[in-house]
Amino acid sequence: MKTTLKKTMAALSAAAVVAASAAVMAVPTSAAGVSLTMGSKTLTLAELKAANYQVTLPIGVTDSINSVGFGVTLGEGLTYVDLEASVKKATCLAATNDAGNFVFAPFAYATVPLKAVSGQIAAITVEVSKDAKAGDTFTLSIDGKDSDGVETSYKNGETGDSGVPGGGAGTITIVEDPTEPTTEATTAAPTATPVAATTTAAKVATPTKPAKSTSSPMTGDALPVAGVAVAVAVIGGVALVAKKRK
Repeated sequence: MKTTLKKTMAALSAAAVVAASAAVMAVPTSAAGVSLTMGSKTLTLAELKAANYQVTLPIGVTDSINSVGFGVTLGEGLTYVDLEASVKKATCLAATNDAGNFVFAPFAYATVPLKAVSGQIAAITVEVSKDAKAGDTFTLSIDGKDSDGVETSYKNGETGDSGVPGGGAGTITIVEDPTEPTTEATTAAPTATPVAATTTAAKVATPTKPAKSTSSPMTGDALPVAGVAVAVAVIGGVALVAKKRK
């Protein structure tokens, strides 16, 4: 199987070179320093389950190219599902090893006139182990090598740059599902029942019965009882004196 894989990768690499056009072949090697990049993603366990445990990550280059061969090594807990070119009219054919944890793909983009591309060039989909749990991290690494460790190269037909691409790595991180905010029953402090104010009303003086009037029915002038007695005595004395004088 290893020999078959190697032949398949060699054929794919040859196809990529042809697609990049003969003009690129004559370009001398340059130290431009293009590197391959692998995206990363963080998702909750619920999101992972909803995606049927499949995650897609972008593959890119740090500078413009027309062709490049790259190998992706999948860390423990990951298996290969698919790989496609992200650039319209580009060719990116993938081959995997028996274990399904290594993918080799030559990428080629040729136009007339020849134009180079940069940024994301492909996307890889992998399946995460169903034993995954919150806190787990899975790693993918990418570089310019085939399954035997033989270096590949990138080419830019516009600028004439070519060389061995640098590598990179990406991760898939599983985090806890967000917890619903717990709504605690708020027991309001019992509202004090207002105590009815015991109003000690000022005792209203019970009106006393009016004293019997001693006034003369004719004049209506009231005289105190004691005053009446004195008046009678005085009148009696005056009358006595008047009688003696006679």
